[in-house]
Amino acid sequence: MTPPLDPRRWVVLAILSGSLLLIAMDTTILNVAFPSLVSDLQPSSVQQLWIIDVYALALSGLLVTAGALGDRWGRKRLLLAGFAIFALASLMAVFATEAWQVIAARALLGVGGAAIMPSTLSILRDVFTDARERALAYAVWAAVFGGGMALGPVVGGLLVERNGWQSAFLINIPVALAIIAFGAWMLPESRQRREGRWDWWGVGQSIVGMLALAGGIKQLGKGGPTDPVAWTLLVVAAVALTIFVRRQLRLPQPLLHVRLFTNRSFSIAAASIFLGMIALGSALFLVTQWFQYGQGYSPLEAGIRLLPAPLGLVVTSLVAPVLMHRLPIRHVIGGGLLLMTAGLALPWLFQQSGPLAYLGLPWRSACSAAVSASRPRPRR
Repeated sequence: MTPPLDPRRWVVLAILSGSLLLIAMDTTILNVAFPSLVSDLQPSSVQQLWIIDVYALALSGLLVTAGALGDRWGRKRLLLAGFAIFALASLMAVFATEAWQVIAARALLGVGGAAIMPSTLSILRDVFTDARERALAYAVWAAVFGGGMALGPVVGGLLVERNGWQSAFLINIPVALAIIAFGAWMLPESRQRREGRWDWWGVGQSIVGMLALAGGIKQLGKGGPTDPVAWTLLVVAAVALTIFVRRQLRLPQPLLHVRLFTNRSFSIAAASIFLGMIALGSALFLVTQWFQYGQGYSPLEAGIRLLPAPLGLVVTSLVAPVLMHRLPIRHVIGGGLLLMTAGLALPWLFQQSGPLAYLGLPWRSACSAAVSASRPRPRR
């Protein structure tokens, strides 16, 4: 028997999309504000690295833990708590007068983002019981996340141009408070009952492993392949994550169902989304800095020149679900990855300034949306 449709499901999708949009924008909105922040606070080179990276480090390190906590504590409750943390951290950043204060605020923003992201997807899964509607909701979820990453520099450029780098954080506060108000009213509570104690050992292993992995990759890029700190962090990550996976395989109620990755379709889809988001995020960051430092554009001018990215995402997010139902999903994913590769190659091929240097942005953004939306079709 088909479960009844929730009459609030589209309102829930709108609220959760707004939630995810804010989180995604915050990963890139600082790109255009960064030169102004550096000029104002004068952080050291190490502090600059932490200002950029600590958000993603905290977010990635806590995602597994936050997802499991939401199952036990309640996804709606965790999402609203995440937005409260997000608003508080943004307020801290607005009034920051030292670089370390911005670093602390960005780390707290990552904690809030980790509480929000898994909750949005879990609530969508429970609210959309129809397979076709759920596929559309997932496509919107993926497109909003990619679109938020692309829109971050545009919105940030407009704000920073008029009000300084603090406005890149200030915008989070009213949006977070509005989502808390509407979410408390409209979002349904959901949880997955888990027997047994909370796996504190698993929490520690996942946090240490993810933080060491992200930090090791970053240090490897900074210090090169001979950097001992990078390899030490990567070894710590390998040991911690191996122990974590082996532990989760033994537990009757694990924090993370590792056996999901034995499903080839799930693993390929997850890897494709992962690679697409990395490509889009890194390209947006590098091109934004090049526009400002290399070409001398203002934050607003740099943001406007990135408009092809969100436009490509919007168009492709509308086309990808249609292609999913008319073509094999492997063709959609494969085609998206090939076109994204072409977009990444264009600036390298032309190697010059001007429009050709960022011609690949709409390709990268569009294909990122296509890949992200191309999840395996849910079965009834």
